[in-house]
Amino acid sequence: MGSIMLELNGIEAFYGQAHILHGISLAVGEGERVAIVGRNGAGKSTLLKSVMNAGPKVRGEIRFDGMSLGTISACDRTRRGMTLVPEDRRIFTHITVAENIRLAQHGAGPGRDLPALDEVIRAFPILKDLTQRPGGQLSGGQQQILAVARGIATRPRLMLLDEPTEGLAPVIVESLAQEVITACDRFGIALLLAEQNLWFARQCATQVVIIDSGQIVFSGDWAAFDASAELVERYLAV
Repeated sequence: MGSIMLELNGIEAFYGQAHILHGISLAVGEGERVAIVGRNGAGKSTLLKSVMNAGPKVRGEIRFDGMSLGTISACDRTRRGMTLVPEDRRIFTHITVAENIRLAQHGAGPGRDLPALDEVIRAFPILKDLTQRPGGQLSGGQQQILAVARGIATRPRLMLLDEPTEGLAPVIVESLAQEVITACDRFGIALLLAEQNLWFARQCATQVVIIDSGQIVFSGDWAAFDASAELVERYLAV
């Protein structure tokens, strides 16, 4: 791991009276790729939204580049170099693929060396012939790839990718894995991935964290994960 970019210390997260995350502490280094895995309802999405200040009430400390983010808004976190690709994609259905990507870049803040539209499309070949198609006329898989491409287009230093394989055909999952890896490498992006699909997580990340009932129950590399078969059975088996 390079120098620490993102650091979470004792994160507690709440939706109203519901206490979702309990004492989460983890770090993501510059350019590192970390997968958060766990069953449905384990707290994976809440963790990403907590990092982004995008919903839950959060206690504890979140540091980015050594600076405590406190109550800084999601918009300002984006300008500092973080981006969240949400589980529900949130693409704009009434404007084109190209316009979706350009609109995302407007929110990136000044001074960022943003990739040209052609460069983004090159990283996601499935979009090549779709740039003028409205977002609402894309398939679910195409919408997911657009959502990731839109996140990459802001050239974040850290991308938070929430359950990207949900509902996708296996062939789309395979191509998306390769595109995520290639784009992160090309643009120097660190990744925090929330995912149930272990194959996809393994392709995209070098480190893995298991979360269960809002708590971290394992953190390590894939070799350590593979040596802990009982953890997989206990926390990931359906």
